[in-house]
Amino acid sequence: MTPHPPAAGLPVDTYLAAIERETRRFRECLADADPGLRVPTCPDWSADDLLWHLGGEVQDFWAWVIARRPEVPEVYEEPERPAERAGLIRHLDHAHEQLMLGLRNADPVDAAWSWIGDPTLHTVGFTVRRQAHEALIHRVDAELTVGAVTPLDSQLASDGVLECLEWMHGNLPGWAGWEHDGSRVLVHAADTGHRVLVGLGRVTGRNPRTGDEIDQTELQVLDRSVHGHAEADVTITAGAAALDLWLWHRGPAHPVEMEGDEALLDRLLGVLGQPID
Repeated sequence: MTPHPPAAGLPVDTYLAAIERETRRFRECLADADPGLRVPTCPDWSADDLLWHLGGEVQDFWAWVIARRPEVPEVYEEPERPAERAGLIRHLDHAHEQLMLGLRNADPVDAAWSWIGDPTLHTVGFTVRRQAHEALIHRVDAELTVGAVTPLDSQLASDGVLECLEWMHGNLPGWAGWEHDGSRVLVHAADTGHRVLVGLGRVTGRNPRTGDEIDQTELQVLDRSVHGHAEADVTITAGAAALDLWLWHRGPAHPVEMEGDEALLDRLLGVLGQPID
């Protein structure tokens, strides 16, 4: 394996270890939980819904994608959801095993289908990173469901801040264009020192498949890792874990300090407040 997948900040083995560690903790939290417990961060879901989401809807799907790379998953068939908790656990275990087998035996630069707009990132390496953060966030969901919260790894969380800003918020379809309005927002993870510069602007374009037009405010990452002095209209500062959870709508806002242009901050919070899965 190459030491780093494309456009990612941590070694591949760190992401692989995170997928295993976070999935194991996720399973531990939910294995004996009341099936009907509500997930506070996803209130439409029960504990069993959350269990099925990671096992049946996420890891099963991405195991299929990696095993059949670079095939487009138009023929993927979602498995039937087991009715009982034991079946859900077995399915999670099987999906996780197949996902890890596929990822560990693939080269990060191998082509693999992805939903991401940038076709150069349709790689195994992108999937490895994405699945590490998917497992992390849903581990947090599981812990909040059973009331047994544990800390986040600060380096993984710091990488998650960039990943969330760049792809969960900043991903654009290939047919859309973004025009920067000149705004500059510095997002600073105080404990790791990682700083990301983002800007707001208008996204416009017409979907060639549906004919629908978009014209809305979105953010884009201007600098993935800011070094030295950076002029900014707004600065957002917190520990990496607090920032990652806040961006994912999994944590309270009070640990996050926000300073600067109030009108710009209001617009930014409007963009960041949009739902992400």
